[in-house]
Amino acid sequence: MDAAFTLAWQHSVGLVFPENLPRAAAELMAEGQDSPALRDLAGRSGNEDTAELQGLLQEAMGELCVPVPDGETAERCLLHHLAARLTAGDITPKDVAATLWYGIADTGTDLESQFARAATEEDYLDAMETNQPEAFRSWENALRAAAITLAAAENNPLKAVEIQPDRALPGADAK
Repeated sequence: MDAAFTLAWQHSVGLVFPENLPRAAAELMAEGQDSPALRDLAGRSGNEDTAELQGLLQEAMGELCVPVPDGETAERCLLHHLAARLTAGDITPKDVAATLWYGIADTGTDLESQFARAATEEDYLDAMETNQPEAFRSWENALRAAAITLAAAENNPLKAVEIQPDRALPGADAK
């Protein structure tokens, strides 16, 4: 996964807050990415104007030739990311439910909508886990099944970025 694209979609869905953009830019630079706007952003304080930090992120992504996804595509990236992490055992079904919000299922493919609905259909997971353990396990199993199906889906916006040809920085010799 391209780290810059990951930052772009994660910022778009609110997983990376504007005040964390300078640190995230510094991490991209440590991974070998570089552009004038990325250097500028990495040198900023998280206490600076939010709009200015976000503008620098947009500018850096443009300089790095990294597509910045629209809101719907960023939400789709989040769904695929969570499905893959749940399938790999990196997170729990409750982690998925805590990250998603109602209405996210309104966009995307049928598989994405099924996964989002499965994650957000239960309101009181802690009470369900304690008072209705069979129902809770059934919900977990349904969400895991939806995650496995989504993680294997062909129409994955995260994979679309992975197959792009190498990108050169502006002014660099293209391969």
